[in-house]
Amino acid sequence: MLARSLLAGAAGVVVLSGCSQAGLSVDDAYKVGCPALDAVAASGSAVGKVALSGMEQLRDSGSVTGESKQWLDVAIEFLAHPEKVSDENKKMIRDGCAAHGYKLQNFD
Repeated sequence: MLARSLLAGAAGVVVLSGCSQAGLSVDDAYKVGCPALDAVAASGSAVGKVALSGMEQLRDSGSVTGESKQWLDVAIEFLAHPEKVSDENKKMIRDGCAAHGYKLQNFD
């Protein structure tokens, strides 16, 4: 299961890192970001550093606004400093992923 999460996260990160060129939608941010977040929560792996860069590019592109931007900001915070993310913000990450069809397996 962990290997599958890491593989999904790594694959998602590759896609997300090219988001500005590929024109990913807000929904794509969740489809790609949630598996990456789950992989990082499971292992604290280097996948998070690559995902962080891609998610920052998407946030800074100006194509994400409102609630999705807030979710993206919290997800970026988790990738950068998971120990500093509040339980309330972890809930926001879980809820955002669930609302977009991805149930996180590795968040407590």
